[in-house]
Amino acid sequence: MSDRARGTGTQAPVDAAVAKSHLARLPLPLRVRLLGRNALVRLPSRAYFVHEGDPARLGLVLSGLLRCFRATADGRELTLIWAHQGAIVGVASMVHPPSPWSFQAIADSVLLDLPIDTWGELLRTDAAVAGLVATQYDELLRRAVDEILIYAHGDLRRRLIVRLLELVSRSAEGGPLIAAVTQDDLARSVGATRPSVARVLQQLRAEKSIRSMYGGILVERPESLAAQL
Repeated sequence: MSDRARGTGTQAPVDAAVAKSHLARLPLPLRVRLLGRNALVRLPSRAYFVHEGDPARLGLVLSGLLRCFRATADGRELTLIWAHQGAIVGVASMVHPPSPWSFQAIADSVLLDLPIDTWGELLRTDAAVAGLVATQYDELLRRAVDEILIYAHGDLRRRLIVRLLELVSRSAEGGPLIAAVTQDDLARSVGATRPSVARVLQQLRAEKSIRSMYGGILVERPESLAAQL
């Protein structure tokens, strides 16, 4: 679903996201061209902005939380980054289409659909835009490496948060964010003992980030959890 940002009372969220993005350092006329017609994309939790293998698509995250991941042929997934307000998603697909990975909303999210043709033209002709894209690539690489380090060597709390967010991404679209997992299964998946996992889950419950319920763990504050990674 999309609508026009300008003139509908939604320019403030666009400006706030731009201020947090690398677009903020560009001259205003150039920013206006890169933002295009300001078409909003509203994604319910668990919906996709783009799938791996789709045509190139660019977006600026105005609100919510998305995860970027790659999937293996047998369906296993590796999260590369978590995209918050101000993140520009899909840059890699513009440089070398089709999209090499998927972007999925974890929380209800709103993005600005950016004009891919304009970005491609300016990437070839404007040094400032080329520099912005290079900066985006550098940031993506650094954050992806950080995410892999969390998998391999991160503290238990961060490994559990990643696992919970990945599990809720597989729950039914439109329903609550429930990680259908037992504490034993969760402990095995992060390479820890059940008592140590239980202690961290108790901390997260005390912070009101999660809630235990029949059938799994309800994630109540996904954006707050992802901000800790």
